[in-house]
Amino acid sequence: MSTPSIQNNLLIGIWKLISATAIYADGTVTPDVYGTHPVGYITYTSDGHMMVMFSRSDRTPLSQEVRSPLTPQMQSLPVEELAQAFTTFNAYAGTYTLSGNTVTHQIKIASIPNRVGTTLVRTFTLNESRLTLVTPPVLSDGVEAVFELLWERISSKGSSLSITK
Repeated sequence: MSTPSIQNNLLIGIWKLISATAIYADGTVTPDVYGTHPVGYITYTSDGHMMVMFSRSDRTPLSQEVRSPLTPQMQSLPVEELAQAFTTFNAYAGTYTLSGNTVTHQIKIASIPNRVGTTLVRTFTLNESRLTLVTPPVLSDGVEAVFELLWERISSKGSSLSITK
């Protein structure tokens, strides 16, 4: 595996999530596994860091105003609400390496604590401004499936941020 370099790394930039699809071993496809309009971003930097977060767009708001997860209000919410919020959002960050059309994410922090210290391998394809990441087969409800996430580039290594007043 190689450390990504800015010269030949087409993943560098910020990508917006377009869709998340489950493809089962029997050929069944669930096109909206994270809802019809999932929201998310993945960022790859030239120095080998990455971060991703995504969620369902139809998440139910919490029953109380919560400004921080560290407040007593968060701790007083019903367990069902907390579970719903947790299971409709996913995030992790760390470093990454490239090898051919495979990107390996080394997880340093994650919304799912068990992922910290693990690696997540994804195959990828690039088609103009679209990036497709595909997981290896995993068991989902007792059936083997791969998950395909389609991203659209919104920023790349040559872009600059403009601020309007």
